[in-house]
Amino acid sequence: MEILLVCYHGYGAAASKLLRSMYELTVTLYYLHENPDEADIFMDYHLVQQNKLLDRLIETFGESVLPAKDVAEIRRKAAEVKKDFMVPVCDHPGTEMRLRHSWNKLDFVAMAKKAGAIGTLIVPGYFLPLRHAHPTFGGLSERLEIVDGAMGINPEAQPDLADQSLMTAHNCLIVALEVQKNYFKIAGLENPLQECLRDLVRVWSPDSSLLGG
Repeated sequence: MEILLVCYHGYGAAASKLLRSMYELTVTLYYLHENPDEADIFMDYHLVQQNKLLDRLIETFGESVLPAKDVAEIRRKAAEVKKDFMVPVCDHPGTEMRLRHSWNKLDFVAMAKKAGAIGTLIVPGYFLPLRHAHPTFGGLSERLEIVDGAMGINPEAQPDLADQSLMTAHNCLIVALEVQKNYFKIAGLENPLQECLRDLVRVWSPDSSLLGG
C-alpha cells in the first residue's frame, strides 16, 4: 500500500526505495519456505543483530542508555548463538574468525537465484533500487536537472520508474500469496490466486497470449 500510494503520485524514486525492502522480504520468505530447517538460523541471527545495535547505542549514548540487566540479557542471548555465525577471514589454516554479515551463508544475490521466478526480477527489485537507496552518482544524476545554467532537483514525477516499481511489487505480492497458500495448505486460495495471476497479466501485459485472446 505504501508503494501504491507513492506510485499514484508519480514518486518513482520513492517507490523504488520501498520496493527494495519488499523484494528482499519476498526472496527471504520464498527461501525460508523452501528451506524451513534454516528458519531457526534466521531467528537466531536476530539476537546477534540486537547485540550489534546495543553496541551502537552504547557507543552513541553511553553505558547508561539501557538498564544493566537488559544489557546483560542481550549480551547473554547473543553469546549463545554467535559461534554459529562466525567465519574465517581467509582460507589459510588457523586464521582468525569474524562475524559474518548476514544470517545466511549465501549472499542475497545467490539467495535470489534459489527463489524461483521472483529471483529473475533482481535487477528491478534490488540492483536498480540500490541507486536510490544509497548515495550513488547514478541515482543522484537521475534526480537532477540543469535549468538556465543552474543545477537543481527535478520536481517532475518519475512515471516510468513508478510503473516499473509497482509491477515488481505486484509480482512480489503474488509470490507471497502463493507461499502462504502452499505453506498453510489453503486450498480455497487456489482459484483467487489464479485470478490474481490473470489480473497481473491483464495489467502489465494486456496483449499477452496467456490471456487467450
